[in-house]
Amino acid sequence: LTLTYVATSAGFPLQDARLLAWDRALGFEFKSFLDFINGHPELLSVLAQSYSSITLQMILLGLVLPLTGCYQRGAEAICAYILALLVTTCISAFVPAIGVYHVLGLQASDFPNFEPAGYYDTLRDAPLVRAGLLRKLNLPQLVGVVTFPSFHAAAAVLYMWSFWPLRWLRLAAIPWNVLMIVATPLGGGHYLVDILAGVAVSTVAIVVTTAISAACSTGRLMSTARLAMVPARAGKPA
Repeated sequence: LTLTYVATSAGFPLQDARLLAWDRALGFEFKSFLDFINGHPELLSVLAQSYSSITLQMILLGLVLPLTGCYQRGAEAICAYILALLVTTCISAFVPAIGVYHVLGLQASDFPNFEPAGYYDTLRDAPLVRAGLLRKLNLPQLVGVVTFPSFHAAAAVLYMWSFWPLRWLRLAAIPWNVLMIVATPLGGGHYLVDILAGVAVSTVAIVVTTAISAACSTGRLMSTARLAMVPARAGKPA
């Protein structure tokens, strides 16, 4: 999380207007989406829970995969997660944004049935960091001040992939993380293109991690084969 503040402090021009234009070019109108969800309070509870489960799922991932014998997938998941976080943070430095609520001028009265806590966190800290007014960070209060790409969207894809080997958990992880993706524009004030970029980042992270894992496995097999072929020393039985 600290790195997201460093990225935000780079101070590149805000790209909210451009991101909104990209959304509209794709035919996505955030206000219509917001009005639909706000008008169905029965959906808000599960969406809010899925959005806020990003940290809990990371802890679950670190515990469940090793305990069920999925050691390799556990290591791959952590590697992909870190890689996606680093790439997301680096990109966000060059494409900074505050969020779609900000650029549309939306107020709390426009969505009375819920509170976009992730967006409010960014709205609180990002302008201060960009202005050089926030120089001391309180670790317990750190938030991810990232808009593009969305790390919530990236994490949702990573969790679905990470839990896939466990069939009993896969059945819950996939729909739950689809809900997290749906909730991300609302909770974090994200644009649709933020979500698409987050999915792209996680996909690349998975591909790279899988390639690294395969290369390491091949290297271990070759090393084992070489050890097996070492001739016995003189005076000792082969």
